[in-house]
Amino acid sequence: MFCKNRITFALTAALLATSAAAVAQAPPAAAAPNPLQAGFQRIGTPPPMNNFADNTGFTPLFDGTLKGFSYDPALWNIQDGAIHLTATCEKPTGTVYAVSTAGEFGDFVLKYEMKGTGNINGGMQFRSYITSDSNVTGGPKMVPAPRPAAPPRPAAAGAAAPRAPRPAACATPGTAPSKESQAKYDMAGPQADFDQANHYSGMFYEQSGRAVIATPGYSMYADATGSWAMAQIADKATHDSWFHKDDWNQFVVVALGHSVSIYMNGHLVTQIVDIDPKYFRAAGKIGVESESFGDLWVRNISIKKL
Repeated sequence: MFCKNRITFALTAALLATSAAAVAQAPPAAAAPNPLQAGFQRIGTPPPMNNFADNTGFTPLFDGTLKGFSYDPALWNIQDGAIHLTATCEKPTGTVYAVSTAGEFGDFVLKYEMKGTGNINGGMQFRSYITSDSNVTGGPKMVPAPRPAAPPRPAAAGAAAPRAPRPAACATPGTAPSKESQAKYDMAGPQADFDQANHYSGMFYEQSGRAVIATPGYSMYADATGSWAMAQIADKATHDSWFHKDDWNQFVVVALGHSVSIYMNGHLVTQIVDIDPKYFRAAGKIGVESESFGDLWVRNISIKKL
């Protein structure tokens, strides 16, 4: 009896050891795929930057000429392969536009490059309309109004620097084109702002409407009661480090429903969720805007519908 039990115990121990070894050597079973994680990267792994030069799915809005734009030929031209404008004290332009004739766009990814000199201020209009058009589509029509001074940057980011002053008066100051002569080009609506001093580049601005809505470096929310900062994306020093002064800056505007995100040189600068029933526009025209003194260049404008 004793021997039999010892033999049985020995056999059982051997079988257990063999099974344990087999389990240890067997490859681990593959985890079932989680459909909710499809297309997403593991947390902690930075996603790849979008390649600005990748034009897959994009339609060019600029072919190296101005034939795809409505504009005043006395102001706008082509220089160095880009849409160009010069404004000086002797030949001021006021606030003027070159409007894409490609139609209206709602949800899209819009990308372009922009640079300037002097104290030029401008930007790219989107989901906008011609103010003289009585048949406005895509959203409400705002009453044209002078561009107000920008409010100070929220305290968390430090006080905003003032707009660059105009140059000293020249010997023969000129007169800007009349509003009547520019009426068929004049635009209103959202804009991704740009200025050579980088006070406002990448800001969400609304021409002839709410003016400054989302200052650079903030995630914003806007409704019928106003606009509110939800989170800070970058402080002023960081925003300045992203800007290419005296060189080309790459901008990407992603508009999807009530959300708009504006990127500059690969960095998210401004984000806004806009549900204001009086001002939100779901679609509209694309156009280049310029004001103040200096040179403005814009090139590589293309769009992808979403």
